[in-house]
Amino acid sequence: MIESLIGAALIFGLRIIDVSIGTIRTMFTVRGRMWVSAPLAFVEGSIFIFAISRVLADAGQDPIKMVGYALGFAAGTIVGITVEGWIASGTILVRVISPNHAVRLRAMLLNEGFGVTAVRGEGRDGEVVILFVVAPRRRRKMVVSLVQRIDPDCFVTIEPIAHAIGGHLESIPSDKQTEK
Repeated sequence: MIESLIGAALIFGLRIIDVSIGTIRTMFTVRGRMWVSAPLAFVEGSIFIFAISRVLADAGQDPIKMVGYALGFAAGTIVGITVEGWIASGTILVRVISPNHAVRLRAMLLNEGFGVTAVRGEGRDGEVVILFVVAPRRRRKMVVSLVQRIDPDCFVTIEPIAHAIGGHLESIPSDKQTEK
């Protein structure tokens, strides 16, 4: 029984590692960072093969190892998403619609070093100004905090950007620099 629990714990730990790496690898793959993704895929695949071989060796006789495998997969997903959030690589587009404070918001964001494009639009209640801010993902909380400080009732959407070229992006490395 102890041997079975130790085996399940080993499999659980290996699955946390390989699924975490897989989650981070997927994020880099989506962003086109193949030279980061490929080595991560190699390590992920190697750990996976080792872990699955431990489970399949006793497939019909040791359900505890199968449970360790499944729990490790679930825990690895949580760990991977958490680690990827800490890394916060990539670029985001923040759209801000503030019917009454767009001019102040734009000035404040520009003052904080963000590039801001303002476009006039038509909302449900009339004319609005839409602010577009492209920023490093690691500065998402700062942008939102600054915007909500001036207009807590504004409408904000945030989405990832695959590529951003030109403009006033603060120290976002080019694809050639990031692929090395």
